[in-house]
Amino acid sequence: MIKMAAETRREFLRTTASAGVIGLLGEKAVLNALKLIPPAGGKPEVFPPLESYYTSCGVCHSQCGIRVYVRNGIIKFLEGNPGDLHSGGKICAKGIAGGYLPYAPDRLKYPLKRTNPEKGIDVDPKWVTISWDEALDTAAGKLNEIKEKYGPQSIIFISQPTSFVERLRKALGSPNRITHHDTCIITHVVVEKFTIGAKLWIYDFPNSKYILCFGWDQPSKGKVVLTRRFSEAKRRGAKIVVVNPLVTLMSSQADEWISIVPGTDLAFALAMINVILDENLYDKDYVEKYTNFKDYEDEIRNWVKDYTPEWASSITGVPAETIRRIAREFATSKPSVIPIHKRDPPGPNYANSWKLCHAIIILNALVGSIDNVGGWLFTKGVKIPSLDKVFPPPSYPEPPTSEDICGRSKLPLLNKVKLGIFSTLANNILSKNPYEVKAAIIYKYNILSFPNPKKLVEALKKLDFIVSIDILPSEAVQMADIVLPDCTYLERAGYSVRIFNGWYPQVSVIQPVIKPMFDCRSADWIFCELGRRLVPDYFKKQDGTFFTPTEYLEAALRNGIGLSFEDLAQRGLWSKPGKFEPLMTLESRAKAGKRIQIYGETFKKYGYDPLPSWQPRKEKPTAEYPLYLIITRPPVHRHTKTTDNPHLLELYPENVAVIHPETAEKFGIRDLEEVWVESRTGRIKIKAKLFEGIRKDCICVSHGFGHWSKGLIYGYGRGANDGDLIPDQTVDEIITRGDPTGACCMSDVCVKVYKA
Repeated sequence: MIKMAAETRREFLRTTASAGVIGLLGEKAVLNALKLIPPAGGKPEVFPPLESYYTSCGVCHSQCGIRVYVRNGIIKFLEGNPGDLHSGGKICAKGIAGGYLPYAPDRLKYPLKRTNPEKGIDVDPKWVTISWDEALDTAAGKLNEIKEKYGPQSIIFISQPTSFVERLRKALGSPNRITHHDTCIITHVVVEKFTIGAKLWIYDFPNSKYILCFGWDQPSKGKVVLTRRFSEAKRRGAKIVVVNPLVTLMSSQADEWISIVPGTDLAFALAMINVILDENLYDKDYVEKYTNFKDYEDEIRNWVKDYTPEWASSITGVPAETIRRIAREFATSKPSVIPIHKRDPPGPNYANSWKLCHAIIILNALVGSIDNVGGWLFTKGVKIPSLDKVFPPPSYPEPPTSEDICGRSKLPLLNKVKLGIFSTLANNILSKNPYEVKAAIIYKYNILSFPNPKKLVEALKKLDFIVSIDILPSEAVQMADIVLPDCTYLERAGYSVRIFNGWYPQVSVIQPVIKPMFDCRSADWIFCELGRRLVPDYFKKQDGTFFTPTEYLEAALRNGIGLSFEDLAQRGLWSKPGKFEPLMTLESRAKAGKRIQIYGETFKKYGYDPLPSWQPRKEKPTAEYPLYLIITRPPVHRHTKTTDNPHLLELYPENVAVIHPETAEKFGIRDLEEVWVESRTGRIKIKAKLFEGIRKDCICVSHGFGHWSKGLIYGYGRGANDGDLIPDQTVDEIITRGDPTGACCMSDVCVKVYKA
């Protein structure tokens, strides 16, 4: 833990006031942080002084730089790091409230062992506290027993693929890494990888003159990094156009809001391409130099000729002249850009989302936006050596089968980017397809984040053994046999390589600003300890001694950026600033014969549509299910991980079903009345909220609520889980619809609503 110079009382008062902490956490919390103790003379003074530390926020993947103020080993206040150009010294409500997490009364404090063999919703695990040695020995012993009896493929890792997780998985010989990407960025990563060459994260909004958003809504999600740059574009006079069936913060700040039938954005985008090519509004020099348009011009023009604005209007509900005007404005108001990010319509929401992603890439290429001023830019990363580079392992064993339990191996392009799928897991476990699963290690994921989570509960009940590594007593924890308490991001060491705003190479420190509370240990340490017990040779250095996470961190930073961990902690940030050179990356790629694939040569090679032909959404309204479901995320919560935080729950206490007043009247529903929202998969009980800024054929539910774990003091029983409405799927369904990405289609759902 590396200290910064202590702040003076005046400086601290200035920074806390400017951050608005009193408004968020209350006057009492601030006064406690500045508690005045009268000495013998009767004059008050600050006692003792505050210490402050640089680290990175761990609430979301932006990982903004922060300063944490500590007194007597207790966190008193967090604020943005003013030296962090990534976040500009700003921090969102989620980040400020993160200081609560180490002290959460319901936090997991010690290793736990289940004594009740029954599992399921509302089943008491009857935990008993055990030592770390007993917990690790029990977990390793049971996992080894299962591996020997059923093979390593019977053990699955439902986990983020950290270096230490992957070392253990590969050393065991398990092919099963299940990750969340089919509910997050899977379409973006796969489509961008095989058209542009990489996933792009940066938008030069301040230099954009025209920003067209197909559901892109990051300011409404509280993303500081993206919101800052978007706000700068607005201040500089860029025209903002939002295409969305729901009025959001983005819509309210836009120059124009266009309501659209959910899941039909692809038709809008195809019609724009039609207009731009038909009227020759595209950037001919850019397109001919940096894309493969010229090689396939006849095929491309023939493909798009029937996708007229009139055709798109009949599908989207948007007037043809509006579509035509937007296409012309977008092509002639350069620099222009269409941003995309995670769970927007080109994300994993609909059966046609991957094609929409491809269409948006084509639009950005046609106007010369990619790798250009005011456009969509490549991230300038940092090569920090992996664990396998720092401590080379023996040769990993070949898994007994190349098939993984989620079916990724049947989707060749998805398999190349090595991302996982949530939505097929429950079905494959229950059907024992392609084999039987006997054990799971769950880390950094919760059951509520899966589609059809109740089915996943039934699947997990079939397993012989589950290990859960977590901070709070989540639903995943309730299904475990052994629970290992993890550290919070304020208690562990690491680093963050910037991607969202990686204009130039940047690394931010993650350092423990306090000692780990109770008997918690970092997940890296936990996986090393499991590895030492299960596959010891893979967790040793060349001299035969075991390596530690600290040793890896030190070596990785020294080899990657030339700094020790202590040096980085003192600075807070390392960067290698450089001026953005427009088109430099595309020039290099073009010389190597790697141009942007407007015509998807790679897609065609693997049997997929080389151009994004029209494909309707999977579900359409029927007499039984007449409403489109929209899923969104509130600005002050992060998935299911913050809906147990009392400070954030004061701001956003539960989710609601947003419905148009005329639709509510049709179904006899009043404002804030409890209703049932039901899909073909399940139903949820939730309060209705009447709002004129939503289409009359839609209903919107926010994600992150509906906890059934009674261990969560503040989160239990609040709101409803949108996942109960979302169908899971099979790999065969994904293959049949011609989707190379494995997208979850989490908004491709229709529902009905009725009084509870």
